[in-house]
Amino acid sequence: MAESLTCPECGAEVASAEQLVAEHEVTEVEVDEDGSLNLFENRDLFLCKDCKNPLGIRQ
Repeated sequence: MAESLTCPECGAEVASAEQLVAEHEVTEVEVDEDGSLNLFENRDLFLCKDCKNPLGIRQ
């Protein structure tokens, strides 16, 4: 049985990728011990199709 998630913002149930909006070019950032930034590959940020609340990123 496929899992689904519920948007905590609007309560929409998301059971498939068609119910998400993918925004691209979200940069993953990590701060080094010396305070400098490491920028990693861009990730897809998935938003609720109903309210645009961020729900996760593609790994």
